[in-house]
Amino acid sequence: MTHLGRLLATSILALAPSALFAQTELIFSSFLPPHDDLHQIGVVEFAEAIEKESGGTIDVTIPDTSLAPSDRQYEMVRDGVADMALISSGTVRQLVALNQLSDLPGMSPSSRAASIALWETYNKYFLPLDEFKGVKVLAVRALPGRQVLVVNGKPIESVDGFAGVKLWSPPGRLTQVAGLIGAVPVNSEFPELFEYVSKGTVDAVIITPASAAGARILDKATSYTKVPGGLGSLSHSVVISQERWDALDADQQAAVLRAAEGLSARLGESQDAGEAEVAEIVAKLPMTELTGDQQAKLDALFAGVVDQWKAAAQEKGLADPDEVIAFYKSVLDRELAVQQ
Repeated sequence: MTHLGRLLATSILALAPSALFAQTELIFSSFLPPHDDLHQIGVVEFAEAIEKESGGTIDVTIPDTSLAPSDRQYEMVRDGVADMALISSGTVRQLVALNQLSDLPGMSPSSRAASIALWETYNKYFLPLDEFKGVKVLAVRALPGRQVLVVNGKPIESVDGFAGVKLWSPPGRLTQVAGLIGAVPVNSEFPELFEYVSKGTVDAVIITPASAAGARILDKATSYTKVPGGLGSLSHSVVISQERWDALDADQQAAVLRAAEGLSARLGESQDAGEAEVAEIVAKLPMTELTGDQQAKLDALFAGVVDQWKAAAQEKGLADPDEVIAFYKSVLDRELAVQQ
């Protein structure tokens, strides 16, 4: 080998490691606290799975703090500030209507079933309509349906029992629902809920038992009113910038999709496990389940809310919202049967 040849060979070998192991960095911003299950499973574990599946060609960086407020995550990704994020349906209500299907009353009897139903419905019906402009959705998570914990010692045993009740509810559709059942909606930020309950500002709370435990109010509950499928819910989407997705090569895209396989179900299972942890406490409370005629009465009251979603969905290009609802419910039934 000539001297020049040896120099060229040495140069190639020196460059080879950096060429072979060149990484694509993805910045995954999360607004959730480190202990939150959605953060742990939907961000940390998902990021680790992406790195593993890609064979190290993708490096996912999770900043210590969110790169934008919780209600600006969608814009943050579309503007290129971060590459990946979690988007709450409640923060993009004016932009994203279709995925709010699982947020409707009665649509989330369990987080796992609703998450899988929403994911399958999204891929079958919503994805072709490209409502999530500028991002690619990799997974979804629907929270368990919100129930009613009474904190003033007066059980709510019928739909008429909500009349005049000061009912804490998150802002948005659940506030509308509270009004429809005759209650007086009371809003506050979640961290203020403990004070509202402790001071007797509210009579009851729209919440799940696990969330109530997190807010330190479960021990103040005096009874429990259960609505089949819940009074409503909230969903999240795990997304990546469409521009960054398109920049990944085919092997990297396949790696991300492998890492995302089953993520919606895992996120839902985690939420259901949290509810199961407090089930013994809830079982000790006097409980009324609004079924039969009472459920029919609720369905009639909430028909307008469902019609609002149908109208918004049609404006987005969905040809037959009733067909979509029927499909979603069929997946719910299938998954609930599996969970039995």
